[in-house]
Amino acid sequence: MTEPLICVVGSINEDTTIRVPVLPAAGETALATGRTRSGGGKGANQAAAAAAMGARVAFVGAVGDDDAGRLALESLESRSIDVSHVSSHPLSATGTAVILVGDDGENLIVVDQGANALLDASTVRAAVEQLAPAVTLGQLEVPIDCLAAAAEATGAGVFLLNPAPMSDDPSELDEVLAMADVVMPNRSELGRLARRATPLTAAEVDACVAVLDVKGAVVVTLGSQGAVVYDQGHRTEVAALSVDAVDTSGAGDVFCGVLAHRLASGDELVAAVRRANTSAARSTTLAGAQVPADFTG
Repeated sequence: MTEPLICVVGSINEDTTIRVPVLPAAGETALATGRTRSGGGKGANQAAAAAAMGARVAFVGAVGDDDAGRLALESLESRSIDVSHVSSHPLSATGTAVILVGDDGENLIVVDQGANALLDASTVRAAVEQLAPAVTLGQLEVPIDCLAAAAEATGAGVFLLNPAPMSDDPSELDEVLAMADVVMPNRSELGRLARRATPLTAAEVDACVAVLDVKGAVVVTLGSQGAVVYDQGHRTEVAALSVDAVDTSGAGDVFCGVLAHRLASGDELVAAVRRANTSAARSTTLAGAQVPADFTG
């Protein structure tokens, strides 16, 4: 029996991760204790996580015609991810990200979209229609009209939206939110979607979700506090797995990739969230935003 297909519509970046004892404050200089370069981008990270769990994954995205783009595609192909729908742009560099990671595992990330910003909605629509995936997964490091095209082309499949990084204007997401079967914000993204302050308490999280114009389910990820699932009038808390984190960058991407895999495999939403939450926690015990191919979650 053929494994159901997951289509990831998203970003491909080259990551430079710099470790520091403590994340610097505004205007402060910090001396690094280490630096690494690796594949990244929220889309690529999520695809890598799904593939590591055994999913059949196809990627729709864009890279520059440069060494970083070629290495990124080679890395994805080595994980058996179909990259035949990734376009190469000769006049743009591949997206890049600089990630600062403190000794406590917390991080700061700055992204230059590069070729990711050149992904075209018509290209996305044609690719998703051809692939006919069981699950399509998108994030916000590519143009929003590409996500709307992906949602429309998914048809009877499931469309998952990770609203990260959040737009300065949440209203830009209204069309995509209305088509999403599951929306997966973290605490700060939820606050911005709801046009409120970042919710700090369970009651504030509930209040933010209540004002969202979302027809599908909402899964709020809360880091070390687990996750909360809002689906068809039911609210379910999912406890976090306690781990000694060394790097939290990419944990949300692991959550999304594993959730997509479990939903494609037939899990109910709450069961899928439990599995994704465990995998995300375990990923924080590893350095880097993209899990290795032998990650078992």
